[in-house]
Amino acid sequence: MQTDVLSQQRNLYQGTFYRRHRWRWMFRDDCRYRWHRLREVLFTLGISSLRKVVYEIGFGSGDLLFQFPSSCTLMGAELSADAVTAIQSDPRLALYRDHWFRALDSDGRIPIPEIKADIVLTSHVLEHVPDDRVFLEQALPALAPDGIVIIFVPLESPGFDPKHVRTYSVRSLCQLVRGLGLEVLHVETNYHICAGPFRWMDHPARHDWPCLQSLEGIRNVMMTVVPYRAARGLEEVLALVGVLPTQIMLVAGR
Repeated sequence: MQTDVLSQQRNLYQGTFYRRHRWRWMFRDDCRYRWHRLREVLFTLGISSLRKVVYEIGFGSGDLLFQFPSSCTLMGAELSADAVTAIQSDPRLALYRDHWFRALDSDGRIPIPEIKADIVLTSHVLEHVPDDRVFLEQALPALAPDGIVIIFVPLESPGFDPKHVRTYSVRSLCQLVRGLGLEVLHVETNYHICAGPFRWMDHPARHDWPCLQSLEGIRNVMMTVVPYRAARGLEEVLALVGVLPTQIMLVAGR
């Protein structure tokens, strides 16, 4: 089963996936939203994002990594060798203190860099991996003794995205993290603003319906013009009227 899941994910994201689908991320709001909200949470926790070593496992297009300050060292691992090639040639890397990127081993094992990470980050990846507990167990040796783990996962109904092998609740994600000996420092649901009709604009791309895949791009453009502060204010209203969140964010420490 684990081999089958790994093969399916590798077949999907290998080749020229990240270059071929670059247009899908040109106007991405989700990475900017995650960074803005994460920065607020880290500030509340008294954790600075400056001069950190950040290791993102499953960095994809790298757009979330590039939201971190230029004083940081960026590191990443990806199932897709194409993603590694693409980010290593990204001119934005020249602005950063240092960088290190590798592809996952052929068996899916996570490479561990020599330098320990202050932040180990995984964003919308755990729902794809064959075994989420094993995945995090393999990632933890990369974490510095006083480092933190940041996890984003979608909050969705089973079957919304056929590429996802599991769904999460706040309870199940917290149980997973605590089972690894980590302390949950913060957990929340958010991103209400992309629920409802906006959520289902993503549906055709999730199910590979070519004639309607442009809806995802339209949604991204529409969300880009909404300033973050306005989005957060709208989120509070949407939560009050019962609009469901679409994402879980968790911060944990040793």
